[in-house]
Amino acid sequence: MEFDKSFFEDEIRDGFYVSAEMKHAWAAQLEVLNDVDKACKENGIQYFAEWGTLLGAVRHHGFIPWDDDMDICMKRPDFNKFVKNVKNIMPEGYQIYNIESDKDNDNLLARIISGRTIDFSAKYLDKYHGFPYVAGIDIFPLDFIAPDREEDDYLCTVIDIVNTVAKFMRMKDSENEAIEGEDLEKLNSNLLSIEQLCGVRIDREKDIIQQLNILVDQLCSLYTEDETEELTIRAIWQKNKAYKFRNSYYKKAVRIPFENITIPVPFGYDAILKQKYGDYMKLVHTWDSHDYPFFDKQRDIIREKSESGLNEFKDTLEDVITFKEHVAILRGKRKVLKALDNKKKKKNVVFMPFKPEHWDAMDGLWREYKDREDVDVKVVSVPYYYKNYDGTVEQYSTSAEYPDYINVLSEDEYNYEKDDPDEIIIQNPYDGYNVAATIHPRYYVRNLLMHTDKLIYIPYFTTDEIDAQDMRADVSMNSYVTMPGVVYADEVILQSENIRKLYIRKLTGFFGEESRHLWENQLNSNGAQYLVNDNNNPLRYNRIPGKWRNQAVRSDGSYKKIILYYISTNGVLEHKHEMFEKIGRTMDVFKQYKEDIVCLLAFENNMEEVLEGENSELLMDYQCALRKYNEYILGNGELMDAVKACDAFYGEAGAEAQMCRNANKPVMIENVYL
Repeated sequence: MEFDKSFFEDEIRDGFYVSAEMKHAWAAQLEVLNDVDKACKENGIQYFAEWGTLLGAVRHHGFIPWDDDMDICMKRPDFNKFVKNVKNIMPEGYQIYNIESDKDNDNLLARIISGRTIDFSAKYLDKYHGFPYVAGIDIFPLDFIAPDREEDDYLCTVIDIVNTVAKFMRMKDSENEAIEGEDLEKLNSNLLSIEQLCGVRIDREKDIIQQLNILVDQLCSLYTEDETEELTIRAIWQKNKAYKFRNSYYKKAVRIPFENITIPVPFGYDAILKQKYGDYMKLVHTWDSHDYPFFDKQRDIIREKSESGLNEFKDTLEDVITFKEHVAILRGKRKVLKALDNKKKKKNVVFMPFKPEHWDAMDGLWREYKDREDVDVKVVSVPYYYKNYDGTVEQYSTSAEYPDYINVLSEDEYNYEKDDPDEIIIQNPYDGYNVAATIHPRYYVRNLLMHTDKLIYIPYFTTDEIDAQDMRADVSMNSYVTMPGVVYADEVILQSENIRKLYIRKLTGFFGEESRHLWENQLNSNGAQYLVNDNNNPLRYNRIPGKWRNQAVRSDGSYKKIILYYISTNGVLEHKHEMFEKIGRTMDVFKQYKEDIVCLLAFENNMEEVLEGENSELLMDYQCALRKYNEYILGNGELMDAVKACDAFYGEAGAEAQMCRNANKPVMIENVYL
């Protein structure tokens, strides 16, 4: 698989900071998924996105930002076929982790993994995009529920009996206790009962717990799709009889975007997600950080056993204080020299952005300085590089440009070491400690500090306001708070008092409580005044796809309201002809108010391809809609511009609605039958 270098950069998604390290973990799992997908296609095995991967595919067209793993599911026959043949159908190096491969494992799902050990070989790093840890995907078997309630109750009872014996033996084993006396007699009696109930023989010379787990797995798969109407994940069903779904929901798959690939989701994904999560479009953070990220324990192994360890920021409080004292001496000498110079000079302030895409974060502060008569402001673009896993770098290039109202100097046009500016303002906190990218070492914080009287750091990003109990957000803060730009800057400008308190909590946790006074003096919460609200920016109307731009302007020069109306392929498959009737009623309303509203109608881009193979009548309805509403329909590649330009969203739940919600735009989910 190929990934653009920008994929691996730290990014704010749905208000959550996704670290570069997490991006590498995602890429490794996508590589595993890609190989699973090929194997399944070639061998007639159907799988579906499951759990957070299903929700992420529908709501985000990718990973849920605070999720770190991938889940898929297969109906029992496909699950058994995949597990049985995995060595023959998957590329070299993959292994299966399940109750048969690992006797200490009691989990009835399977996991396809990239290996068993951390691997820094060039071959492995090249395959898994610089991610040295074991990566994998959980595979859940979907089992069919007995059509008769009494039959199912009996099966559940038998499974509970077998599980109880297995858990008792596992408990004794984990406590290193021998099973003796009455316990042994009871165990033998229970094993005999299980053999009689299930018509099996348990070999007392082999691992009994593993045999019991395999027996449970076989009991789960007693019923077939033809004789039932509902399916479930048996481990959940045993305790929660509400956890079941119609077989028809999984009758076929629809492929939808997931990051840079597509993934199959069940035909009835909307009903499935509503049953699992209720209002699944509502963002609910997973606050628990237990085993997050999934590679954390593997990372600890490297920290403990490797002499070189990881490229992590490890400065101590003593290091920080010592260096700042050294900087204070240098500044004192410069102050004396400036005092001897009788010429009255303007204050020299230099802004150092590293990407045009992040200029907005500096723009408000830049305008404040620019308007002052006693300040001379310069903007110097800092050289920025993408890292390769082999230690080499590639200079970043982009077609994006800085706004034409600022004069951006290159590193060749300005030398801060000779100029010794009064203030330097930066927005990249990482120096060399980011796994995806770096600025030129000449612009690392400790170098800049020795040539300015004040170094200010203002983040290039804003997150949603973080709850103090959100431990996954707290973990992500390790990637941007305990970094040189925050630690060594003279002033750090943050978006709110809440975020400031969380920074202080993180820094005191890293350096010790005795450092608190440093951060309380260094960090402020004045950043909100410098943020740009794109929804209030009239330039956003320039993003309206060309043929509608004139329609959006009234005769007096004001703009009409722009509504993005989005229809998904799954919505058409689920609601059939009623969906197109709904489109007709909705478009009639938009036409009625055309003096005040511009409707941008968007169909999911795979709709024609899917309908060609699924339903010829729906294909005709779709083609009729294309002809009838041609003047309103967005073309390929225009959807993202429409998301940015629109005033509100109307249509079906999904990633497009979520993008509008993230931009603080009203989102209205349609009811097809109204």
